[in-house]
Amino acid sequence: MATSLAGTAAAQSSGPQATPARPLGEPATQGVRNPTVGVASDGDASSIEKNPAQLGYLRSWSGAYVHTELDGNRTVNGRGDGFFFASPVPYLSALVLGAAVQLVRPPIDFPYGNLAKVSLALAWRLHDTLSFGLHYAHLISGTAPVAGGVDTLDLGLAGRLGRHLAWALVVRDLSAPTIGGVPMQRVYDPEVAVRPFGSSRFELAVGARFGERRGDIDPHFRLWATLYKGIAIKADVEWRRDLDGDGQPENDVRAALGLQLDLERVGLAGFGLFGRENANTLGQGFSLAARISGERYATYYRGPRYLERVELTKELRGRKLLEVLERLRALEHDDGTAGVVLLGGEVGCGMAGAEELRAALLRLRKRGRHVLAFLLHADTKGYLVASAAERVVMDPAGDLALTGTALTLPFFKGTGELLGVRGEFVRIGAYKSAPERYTHAAPSPEATAGRETYLDDTWRHLLDALAASRRLSTEVVRQKIDAGPYSPAAALAAGLIDEVRAGEDLSPSIVALTGQELSVHDAPRSPARDESWADPRIAVVHLDGDLVGGASRSIPLLGLRATGLSEITQALDQAGRDPRVRAIVLRIDSPGGSSLAADLLAREVARIREWKPVICSLGDIAASGGYYVASACEEIFAAPSTLTGSIGIYTGKLDLSGLASKLGVTLTILSRGAHATMASLFRPYSEAERGALQTLLRYHYDRFVDTVARGRHLSAARVDELGQGRIYSGDRARSVELVDRYGGLAEAIEAAARRAGAPLTTAIQIVPAPPTLLGQLGTLLGMKAPASPLPSLLAGLPGMSELGALLPASIVFEPSSPQARLDSEAP
Repeated sequence: MATSLAGTAAAQSSGPQATPARPLGEPATQGVRNPTVGVASDGDASSIEKNPAQLGYLRSWSGAYVHTELDGNRTVNGRGDGFFFASPVPYLSALVLGAAVQLVRPPIDFPYGNLAKVSLALAWRLHDTLSFGLHYAHLISGTAPVAGGVDTLDLGLAGRLGRHLAWALVVRDLSAPTIGGVPMQRVYDPEVAVRPFGSSRFELAVGARFGERRGDIDPHFRLWATLYKGIAIKADVEWRRDLDGDGQPENDVRAALGLQLDLERVGLAGFGLFGRENANTLGQGFSLAARISGERYATYYRGPRYLERVELTKELRGRKLLEVLERLRALEHDDGTAGVVLLGGEVGCGMAGAEELRAALLRLRKRGRHVLAFLLHADTKGYLVASAAERVVMDPAGDLALTGTALTLPFFKGTGELLGVRGEFVRIGAYKSAPERYTHAAPSPEATAGRETYLDDTWRHLLDALAASRRLSTEVVRQKIDAGPYSPAAALAAGLIDEVRAGEDLSPSIVALTGQELSVHDAPRSPARDESWADPRIAVVHLDGDLVGGASRSIPLLGLRATGLSEITQALDQAGRDPRVRAIVLRIDSPGGSSLAADLLAREVARIREWKPVICSLGDIAASGGYYVASACEEIFAAPSTLTGSIGIYTGKLDLSGLASKLGVTLTILSRGAHATMASLFRPYSEAERGALQTLLRYHYDRFVDTVARGRHLSAARVDELGQGRIYSGDRARSVELVDRYGGLAEAIEAAARRAGAPLTTAIQIVPAPPTLLGQLGTLLGMKAPASPLPSLLAGLPGMSELGALLPASIVFEPSSPQARLDSEAP
């Protein structure tokens, strides 16, 4: 191929500077020979030289050093040292930038002297199955100016076709630079790699280099096999068509055989380099490589076992809760971790979320992992989580606010009367109590009965859980809750904790629990390296907050946020079409919202169910429109204290005519049509309009009932009997067939994996992704709506949360839409 460049250059040169040269096996622009990465294989930073497109699959930064030593009397090029670094761009993880410096020492007869090759690379992951890369290099040579100052460009592509097949193509010297008056030929370097077992355990690759002008073809083969985690043997063989010393063509063989050892963040590799040249078999040299990375590689040794820190804070809710639950599920299968230490004592999720965390910790203990809780200030929900620990320790400066559970229901009729505002609402179902907050000063008997029953259920679950954990009777637990809150000494005397100890002196507690001194680490923040080109995964689609049509929206000042139908349907559709996603878990933490949006989303779930399993996991609250969507799933999991049900619907408005009158505002309205001003905020509904709305709501309610009946395999009459706005705990919902099983996210993921035939350890991907910093800045500049609402910066100010409760997000953003929404949050 470009192998006879030196000889050609010498033949075309004249005068005393012309030096006879031996043929070379590689182009003059080649860097250090590196057998640790392949053209179509998973790469590291050194892929800058081999195939820049492979950088696109890096999930964190990577650094590599390669030293190759070759017999300087041979015609084989690639001797020298290479330093490589690459990293994804923050907030643009699909874009990876790299740089390298290679000090190349060619064979003795090489006419250009030592070279420094300075490189810049860019890779863009267009999709998880396709990456594009560019590699620009500049040659520097102080001893041979003819090669110095030369620029070259390589183009790379890398694709993955499922778990078993990958392909790549590199066009080397795309710019066809001229060296010594001779243009370099472009070289096309394709490779196809196969993994018969679908993982990096065994990889076989075949490729060839094609010279553009001379038409020379140099095939190569590669075999990599993992003997044990982090220990792999690598071998490759290539045939090179060269010219011998007399200018006659011959076929040379070059081979590399080596061993690679990987720890999580560092790795070493060593290779022997062999070949046949001029009909002689010989050892050509060796190659050594070192790697350091942000990605965590699979390894045979991860260091001493440790306990992982899990913080119980007010931020532990929503997506953060899902991430912690998934991490706890992963730790069940992680032999390098001895268990977890819980720190803090409060959680921002509701009682159902606390039950889910507690269940995840109990699963860990069943797997032989240790759980230690260290509490500072702990509330009832935090203590419920901590009660799953083998040992509960409290700091002497802490306290235990174990006081029970409650629901707070705000009513604004009195406020409306003071302001001259009146609620005008129409509803279906006597138990559909959401409008009562505007029309009543206290809950109706039906609403009170529903809340009392739900609160009784959550109270019973709390007593049973704490009684089981502390080995007490439920009556004793009840008495201890009624005697709270507690100081650390009082909590110890009451048998609610096991020890009082300062956090900086926690080692004796760890030794007492585990029998050895173990350090406490945070969960790793860096990503684990993929062991497959297309690992099977479960997509967790998170529906959080009020549901509205279109894009997600927010009013940060009021703490109002709503999840847009378009984001959730897009996430579902992408997960449904992604061949790597074997099943979908729809996680619902929503009181509902727009009836139309809930109907459309339920239909989308039913559509995707036709070709991929969709399992539902209910969080703290999945009621009304939230349950509307859930009912379309194949199977529904709920915690005992999940707040669900509320099959009902309503619509309405606030009549501001009284307020306008108090403010001295007079209105003149010109209209055509009997009901043209029906939506006006400055007059009440007429009786005819109320009748029309009742008919419309009945239609939408019947659609709601029909969706639930089909999804749950119940009669419409039975669903209507269970509906009418009634709420249920997860426990009670299971008894009336609105929920299938007890369980949280982990149980739903395992059920989805079983239905899809995927391993129970299958990784998950939570979607939609949270908004990036750049996305949020773009939103503030009016460029784009966020993927999920911006966090509220002012919602914590006095009165803001109450004002937000007065104006539910779905009503604020879609006031004219019929509402399938519950009026209260879960405790």
